[in-house]
Amino acid sequence: NSSVYERFFKGVHTMTAPTGRLALCTILSVASILSACASWSPWQGGREAPAQRVAGLVDRAEPHWTIRACGQEHDRLLEPSAELKRLFDEVGQPGQMSIFAELAVTEKDGRWMVDRTHRVESTGRGCMDTSAARSQWVGFSLADGWRVDVGAGGMKLTSGDAEDGRQLSMISEQLPDGALGFRGVHDQGLELWLYPTGCIERTTGDYYHLSAVLIRDGQRLNGCGYQGGAPLAD
Repeated sequence: NSSVYERFFKGVHTMTAPTGRLALCTILSVASILSACASWSPWQGGREAPAQRVAGLVDRAEPHWTIRACGQEHDRLLEPSAELKRLFDEVGQPGQMSIFAELAVTEKDGRWMVDRTHRVESTGRGCMDTSAARSQWVGFSLADGWRVDVGAGGMKLTSGDAEDGRQLSMISEQLPDGALGFRGVHDQGLELWLYPTGCIERTTGDYYHLSAVLIRDGQRLNGCGYQGGAPLAD
């Protein structure tokens, strides 16, 4: 199976009709993307189901790993990937047995098989954090105090200065290396780039599956990124 992430980065999506240099293109959508707190799926054991995203509390108690998905009352058996095992050790505190994670999984033989790790957080609000529920992509840096949410309505900057809450209609593009770029239609000095490489947030030590670069009036600011809960547009 190809990874969920690879399917996200196919093509170029124009959120708002541009008047600038970039040509109109279309990004392939993934209609099955779920919100950060995944819903229950009554798949039959022994059959492999389509990939989905699930977020919740991962427990690595012996003899089996489990996950309590956000909004659910029961644990599910989890088959961790080597990547998830490594990140649990790197992000978690010594002796920590449970940690919040967002994963791309497929159902097989009654358990969730981890295909890709999107987030691993030992800090924050876990399932209570719904700040990205309406965003398609998020780039941020806690150390530098900025965040950009990309959604159907454009891109929104959250910062601690006079530009806090700034919203722009935007266009987006993809580079051959898989990077996604978002910028204002009228070149307003704000760009967000998301790269398909893992990122450790330097303030918290938490893991995110994308690295981010914010360009504000020519200044480059590094951060992390991840996919939000909103489905990608057609």
